[in-house]
Amino acid sequence: MKRLFKHIQPINWYIFTYVLFSFYISPSFAQQTPISGVVIHGFTKDPVTFASVHWKIGGFGNITDSIGRFTIKPSLFKSDTLLITFVGYKEVKIALQTLLQHKEELIVSMETAPEKEGAVVKTKFNKGLRWWKALVAHKKENAPTHYSSYYCELYNKLEIDISNLKKEQFDKHKLLKPMSFVWNDVDSTSEAKPFLPVFLTETLSDYYSSPHPDKQREEIKAIHTSGIKNESVMEYLGGMSQKVNTYSDYITLFGKEFISPASSVGDKYYNYKGADTQVINGEKYFHLLFSPRQEGENVFSGDCWLHSTSWALYRISLEASATANINFVTRLNISQEFTRLNEQQWVVAKDKFIVALSPFSKDKLSFIGRKSSTYRKVKVNETFIVDKLQTNNKREEVVIADSAQEQDKTFWSAQRSEPLSLNEQHAYRLIDTLRELPAFKKLSNTVTFIIDGHKKLGKIEIGPWYRWISGNQLEKLRLRFDLGTTEAFSKQLRLYGYLAYGYRDGTWKGQAAASWNLPGHGGWNISPSFIHDLDNGRTRFNDEDVTTDNMFSQLLRRHGIRQKFIRTSQTRLAITKTFPNNFSVQVAGTRSDFETFTPLPPKDIFSLNSKGSIVNAEASIKLRYAPGEKLIKTHRRSHSLKNWMPVTELKYSIARPNMMGSEYTYDKIQMSVSQNFRIPRWGQVSYMAYGGRVFGQQIPFMLLEIHPGNEIYYYSKDAFNLMNRFEYISDRYAGINLEHNFEKKLLNIIPFMRKTRMRQFWNFKTVWGNLGKENRGFNRIEYGAYHLRTLDGNRYTEVGTGLDNIYKFFRIDFVWRFAPPVKTPTLPGYVQQRFGVFGSFKLQF
Repeated sequence: MKRLFKHIQPINWYIFTYVLFSFYISPSFAQQTPISGVVIHGFTKDPVTFASVHWKIGGFGNITDSIGRFTIKPSLFKSDTLLITFVGYKEVKIALQTLLQHKEELIVSMETAPEKEGAVVKTKFNKGLRWWKALVAHKKENAPTHYSSYYCELYNKLEIDISNLKKEQFDKHKLLKPMSFVWNDVDSTSEAKPFLPVFLTETLSDYYSSPHPDKQREEIKAIHTSGIKNESVMEYLGGMSQKVNTYSDYITLFGKEFISPASSVGDKYYNYKGADTQVINGEKYFHLLFSPRQEGENVFSGDCWLHSTSWALYRISLEASATANINFVTRLNISQEFTRLNEQQWVVAKDKFIVALSPFSKDKLSFIGRKSSTYRKVKVNETFIVDKLQTNNKREEVVIADSAQEQDKTFWSAQRSEPLSLNEQHAYRLIDTLRELPAFKKLSNTVTFIIDGHKKLGKIEIGPWYRWISGNQLEKLRLRFDLGTTEAFSKQLRLYGYLAYGYRDGTWKGQAAASWNLPGHGGWNISPSFIHDLDNGRTRFNDEDVTTDNMFSQLLRRHGIRQKFIRTSQTRLAITKTFPNNFSVQVAGTRSDFETFTPLPPKDIFSLNSKGSIVNAEASIKLRYAPGEKLIKTHRRSHSLKNWMPVTELKYSIARPNMMGSEYTYDKIQMSVSQNFRIPRWGQVSYMAYGGRVFGQQIPFMLLEIHPGNEIYYYSKDAFNLMNRFEYISDRYAGINLEHNFEKKLLNIIPFMRKTRMRQFWNFKTVWGNLGKENRGFNRIEYGAYHLRTLDGNRYTEVGTGLDNIYKFFRIDFVWRFAPPVKTPTLPGYVQQRFGVFGSFKLQF
C-alpha cells in the first residue's frame, strides 16, 4: 500500500501542477500574438516617448519608441497586469484579460501626476541642476533667435472644441433643442469626456524673421476657415501671432508672464531632477524633469530632452501649474520639438499649444483650443530673407494673398503634414451647418445682444440697451433710442445716431453721424457728425469717453455732489489717413455752440457778442504713431490688442474770430505718450504722460483744459477719482498717470494667500497746472456762484492701492487726495473728499 501511494503521489503532483498552470497561464501561450499600442498624453494627445511597458508578474517589458509606440509579448499568467510608467506621470494598469478582448489598436492615455506623485529619482548629487545650468549656458547658440535671418514654410492649424457637454441639456432647453443633431458629431470615443469640435482654421504661410533689426513678415498663401470672413481677424490666425520661444527667460501667455524652465533664474522657481539617459538615432540625450518650488507662481511642470553634446533642446513639454494666477484657464500645455538643420544648428520642427478655458467652473461648459504648427523648408542666414524683410512697412507685417481662400481640398491634402482627424473634418462641416440654422442664429443674436448691447435687424441695428433709460439731476428721466447700419447695408459706410428726450427740461437731443472707409487699402476715412446733447460726464465730445448716460450711473454717484452739465451743438468733419506703419494723420474742423447750466457760471459772462452766445470754430491736425499696434476691425469700431510699444499723439488746434461765426482766438497744442510694459518677475506697468498749452486771451473755461474728475464710485482709469468735475481748469499743464500691478509678487510672501487669485497694485496720478492772468480774470476764478479754480502753479496728486481680480472680475481701489489749499470759502454743496473707496470690474485673464 505504501508502495502504491509512492507511485500515486508524484502523479497527483503532476496533475496538480498541470491544473495550476492551466488556471494561471494565458491561452495566448500557444499563439504568442504580440500586443502593440501607442502611449499618449491624456490632454495634448502627444506621444509619450521612452515610457516603460512591462508585466507585473511576468517581469519582462519594453519601452515606447520616439513616436510613443510599443510592442510586447503576452504574459504567461492569466492574472497578470500590464504596467505603463513614466517619470512625472500617473501609472497606468491594464489587466491581461482586458487586453486580449481588445480588438482595435491599443491607445494608452497617461495623465500628468500631481507634484508629490509619480516616480522618484534619487541621486547622490543633483545632476538635474547641473543639466539645467548647461542648458542656460548654451542658450545663446541654441535659441532660435541667434540666427541673423530665418525663413520657413509654416503650416498652422487652430481648432476650438466645446467640452463637458451633456445630452440632456439639448433635450430640455428650448433654445438648444433644435440643435440636438450636433450630438451625433460629439467625439466620445477618444476622450474621457466627450467634446464637440466647432471651429477649425488652417493656414499655409511663408514666414521670414530677423532679430537685428527685429522684423517679422508672414505671407499667407492659403487659408481655410470655418465661418470667419473678417480679414483683420484672419491676420492673427497665422503663425506670427501665436509663436512661443521656450528658450526665453519669460513666456507671456494670455497677457500673463510665466517663468520658463530654461530661464537664467529658473533655479529660484523650479526643482530640477535628472531622470535618465537615452540613445536616439545614435546620439545620447538627457531627460530633465522640472516642477514648481512653491505654489502660487506662474511656472510650469514638465520635462525636456537635452542633446548631450550641444545641450540644445530636443523636445520639451510644459504644463502650467495648477495654482498659476491666470483666470478661466483650467489646463494649459505647450510642447515643442526641435531638429538638426546641420551638424551645428537646431531649429523648431513642430510645436503644439493646448488650453482648456472654463468661463463658469471646471465641471461646467468649457472650451478647448488646440493649435499646432509645423515648420518646413527652413533656411537661415540667407540674403533672400533680408531682401523680403526690407519690403516691410512696419516691424511685424502680415500679407494675405488674394487667392488665399480659393484653394481646394486637393491642395490642402497635399500640404498637411498629417491628415485631418475625424473630429477636424466634423468641425468644417458642422460650423457651416450651424450658421445657417435659424435656432443657432437666434441663440447667437440673443447672447450678443446681452453682452454687446446691440441687436441686428438685417441692414440696421438698435442699441445699446443699457442707454435706453437713464436719469440725472437736470433731466430726471431720460429716454434714448440708438439706430445704426450694419455690414449688410455697407461694409465701407456706417450711418448711426440717436434721439433722446429729457422729461424735466422737456427738450430733444440727438446725434447724426457717418463713418466712411474709402474702398481699397489706402487707409482713408471720412467722418462727418452733428450732435446736440448734454456732455453727460464727458470732458470732451468723442465716442471714447465713458459717459453717465446709462441706467447704472445714478446708483453709483458720490453723495452730496451736484451734477454739472454743458450742452453742446457741434458740427464736425474729420478726415483720417492711416499709413501701413501705424502712423496716422487726422485733419478736422469743428463748430460748437455751448450752453451752461447751474451750478456752472452762466454763458452770458463768457460771450463776446451781443447775443450772449458762446460759438467757436476750430481747425485741428492730429498725429498718432503706434508702432507694433495690432487692431481687430469690426463694422462699429476698431479694437486695439495689447501692445508693449509706446503710443505717441500730438495735436495742434487753431481758432480765429469771424470763422463760421466764431468769437475766440487761440492756438492749442497737446501731446501724450502712453505705454504698457512688463518688469520681469515684477508685474506690469502702464503710464500716460501728457501736457499742453493754450495760447490766447479771454478764452472761456470749456475751451481750456478741464482736468478730468469723477463723481461716481466706479473707478475711472483716466480721471482723478476724488476730483469733482469742473473743479480745476488750466491753460498750461503737465501730468502723468502711473499704475504698477505686482500681480501676486508680494501676496505670495504670505503662505495662506498663495492659492488665492487676487492681485495687488499701486497707482499714482499727478498734474501740474496754471492759468494766465487774462484767462484767470475772464473766467472769474475763485469768484462767482460756482468758484472755478486753478492749480495756480501747484500739483494735484492722487495716490492709491488696492486688490484686483477679486472673484476673477472685481477690483477695489483705496485712493488718497493731495490738493492745493482752497483760498476762498467753500460753498454749500461743495464736497471735497480726502479719501475714497472705489470699485470696478472687467473681464481679464
